Amino acid sequence: MLVEVAANGLCHTDVTYYEATIPEKMRIYPLILGHEAAGKVVAMGTGAEGLAEGDSVLLPPVYGCGDCDYCQAGLDNLCRKSVFLGASRHGTYAQYVALPAKFAFKMKPSVDLERACISADSVSTVYYSLKERVGVQKGESVAVFGCGGLGLAALNVARELGAAKLYAVDVREESLEAAKKLGAEPVNSKGKEKIFKELKSASGDSIRIALDCVGHGTTITEAFNTVCKGGEVSVIGFTLDEVNLRAGNFMGLQKRIGGSWACPTRLYPEVVELLEGGGIDFDVLVSKFYDLEQVEQAFHDLEAGKIVGRAVVRIPH
Repeated sequence: MLVEVAANGLCHTDVTYYEATIPEKMRIYPLILGHEAAGKVVAMGTGAEGLAEGDSVLLPPVYGCGDCDYCQAGLDNLCRKSVFLGASRHGTYAQYVALPAKFAFKMKPSVDLERACISADSVSTVYYSLKERVGVQKGESVAVFGCGGLGLAALNVARELGAAKLYAVDVREESLEAAKKLGAEPVNSKGKEKIFKELKSASGDSIRIALDCVGHGTTITEAFNTVCKGGEVSVIGFTLDEVNLRAGNFMGLQKRIGGSWACPTRLYPEVVELLEGGGIDFDVLVSKFYDLEQVEQAFHDLEAGKIVGRAVVRIPH
């Protein structure tokens, strides 16, 4: 299937490939970047049931072979032959992209593709994390460390999944202001140590779920210390930092911590339903737009902290 790309969300992963800060064995250059995309079907191949030319579609950045043990278990995000757009193959900072039709998820024509594109990665990633990796329940309290593109999406999705109380931790006031618009209680951690004590006090030690959307050893530790007995931490931000956690808390307090990578494609229909139903506050999550010719400037702005939430790169036609 051939898809005309409308726009891409700007993800920090793009910057790591652009700057070649990823391990050398993972580099496949030259490479077209981009992996958080939405667009319209312009040409059909085989196996495109339920789709037609002109349909709006959301494209998962990671998909599997369909045959390995992980794929058969519904975890194609962990596929042994995983495809990662803009990483293991050419990505979506391009006018067109070809991929298997079963990995193009139809959306209503009314969906704004230039905003909905961020659902391909940031929204889907946190949806999987919250729904399955930590299993948020209605009425629970959730803390999110880092209120960038992933963190704001996490607050939004946690709210839609029924979380009653949200806590947003960041060092930037503009990010915390955005978090407040999503119903979160902001906590500025700049210059503070042991922020978990403030969170435990504010919540009455009721935070069962914490998400690290930063990717730093210190924030992962703070997240683990924040959750109450029986609490769970999902690590979404990437880091090579070593993290020291008190082993007794795993047994004595029955805490759990685990990673969360991308989103199994079986969950994309649910993600589409969420965004079509108006559950995603794109006006909060998307703060800036760039044209493709400005993508290098967009990378620099992201690194300089000039973007709140997600920026979107428009693809010209």
